[in-house]
Amino acid sequence: MNNNHLYDNSYFIKRDGTDVKRQLAFLAEKEFIGKHVPCGSMMDVGCSTGEFFEAIDWQGPRFGMEISEHAIEIAKTKNISFKKNLLTEKSGFDVIVFRGTIQHIDTPFLYMKKSFDALRKGGYVVFLATPNANSFYYKRWNTLPFLDSSLNFYIPSDRSLVNAMQNFGFTFIDIEYPYLDSPYSSFFRDHINFIMKILGKNVKFPFWRNSMNVIFKKNK
Repeated sequence: MNNNHLYDNSYFIKRDGTDVKRQLAFLAEKEFIGKHVPCGSMMDVGCSTGEFFEAIDWQGPRFGMEISEHAIEIAKTKNISFKKNLLTEKSGFDVIVFRGTIQHIDTPFLYMKKSFDALRKGGYVVFLATPNANSFYYKRWNTLPFLDSSLNFYIPSDRSLVNAMQNFGFTFIDIEYPYLDSPYSSFFRDHINFIMKILGKNVKFPFWRNSMNVIFKKNK
């Protein structure tokens, strides 16, 4: 994950906990995690400034990986340690989170595979705010409204992600597609924009199954 040239300090300007919609999304994701993952040491891959940890008020040991030194310095003030690495750790975490990051990693399958070794038995991998190439929006326009092609390497689908993780030894636990309950959605406006985009207008909007949250467990 040596693509730090793609993320200058300006990328993290709005990652300071003041974006209301991001904070609401974090809280919804906290509920999703809480249905399956009670506690433990968590590794947040691509943890940015640590705003996710802070928003969900994670009480266990907090570990992060991040390519921006600027973001790391901010995250350290939020009790996040960078002393462990997903790629080298053995049975070191109870939870590994990829929140909107798997598409930014140029070796995504390596990170998935290494997650199995890095987790303790009974641990979880959680993908949050993850693009879904199996959505109508992506199939129709070959992109999603929150994607930036200059920063993306791999766009998973719900099917391909589950298949890959199962091949690496994980058990699929749960999936959700946060649209109607998302703070970014507006049912009426989004469907009007859908019609406008069909007619050729350059608009971006949230839509059904564009994004997914998925949980896997290491049972062995």
